[in-house]
Amino acid sequence: MSRVVKKPEERKNELLDIALRLFMKKGYENTSVRDIYSEANGSFGMFYHHFRSKEEIFAAAMDKYSHLFTAKLSDILLDEEVPFNKRMSMAITHYVDFLKGRDKVRDKSDGAIDISVFRELNLKMVSESIRPIESFLEEGVRKKIFQTDDIHMIAIFVTYGIWGNIYEASKRISSNKDAAALLSKLPLLFAKIVDADDSLLKL
Repeated sequence: MSRVVKKPEERKNELLDIALRLFMKKGYENTSVRDIYSEANGSFGMFYHHFRSKEEIFAAAMDKYSHLFTAKLSDILLDEEVPFNKRMSMAITHYVDFLKGRDKVRDKSDGAIDISVFRELNLKMVSESIRPIESFLEEGVRKKIFQTDDIHMIAIFVTYGIWGNIYEASKRISSNKDAAALLSKLPLLFAKIVDADDSLLKL
């Protein structure tokens, strides 16, 4: 059977997708370079044309998916044509969708997922989320929607607080009604943190 020839960037992205899925399923230690290139119907040489090691492809896979998450979050939060409270709702939905969307990267046959890899991806996304949330807070202060003396510190506090609440609540989210109940509480909690009028942020 002849091997399918793909463009270098297409093949590289395929390897990243496969790598993340395998790392999620089997864990970092139990996933080998051979596992990755075999699933791609590739070869030892093909893999090392794109990546120098398992460590490198793991880091690249974490970067790819955290950057995709953060880019969409930035698009949501920094679009000043959309009402402020609407952007908050959309951003929180984006977080919930990520937690509920683990099926996109977990093994389809048995639903397995390695929690340590998933947590590492979460932490990377949390860290990268701080900057767009800080910019969102800066806009809110500029428009006098709320006030704070230390935007950066509040951005860190809010970022980790949102992730923590959603992560814990995600264990109980089994319907759209559950998700809606969660979404309705977080903006009001956010309003208290930044000393804002509840009515401005109520969804």
